[in-house]
Amino acid sequence: MTHLTYPNGANSAYTNRGCSSSSARPLVLIVEDHEDTRFMLRTLLQMRGMRVVEAEDGEAGVRAAEENRPDLVLLDTNLPRMDGLAVTRFIRESKTLNRVPVVILSGHAFPKSREAAFAAGCSDYLVKPLDLDRLDSILHETMTRLRSRGYERARTCSPGESRSFAVTNADNGLWGEDGERK
Repeated sequence: MTHLTYPNGANSAYTNRGCSSSSARPLVLIVEDHEDTRFMLRTLLQMRGMRVVEAEDGEAGVRAAEENRPDLVLLDTNLPRMDGLAVTRFIRESKTLNRVPVVILSGHAFPKSREAAFAAGCSDYLVKPLDLDRLDSILHETMTRLRSRGYERARTCSPGESRSFAVTNADNGLWGEDGERK
């Protein structure tokens, strides 16, 4: 994972991808230690017009959440340095983050794993391999919730930054620039 260096010289253990200049677009934090899963999630989210911040371990995920205040967190359970349930509990105990939806992404389909995640405070629980229709529903619910609060996503990016376009996929349908499923 690339570490960003900020103007003040501080190093960060997470990356911020997408149109960083546009705070009007929903921001999703992905906390996942497998690079291929982060890539897949990042690609899906950016295709839907969302900004993405990534972290590869639990501690970096907590820092990224505190510094970026995401609109949604997609969180693996088995992470180095701090597991996903501890990250979820931290988010729920935070005065500034406690209302952020946390979706656990787990390889464990056992009822006890699901129960433990909900007891820690997660909003939803997805088993890997991910059900992309369910993930799309969660993204749509997040966009709807944000719009109901008057949150409007910018339609353009600054020169040199990535831009989302309507994308069609046989499994997931058509999503427009506004984040709505067409």
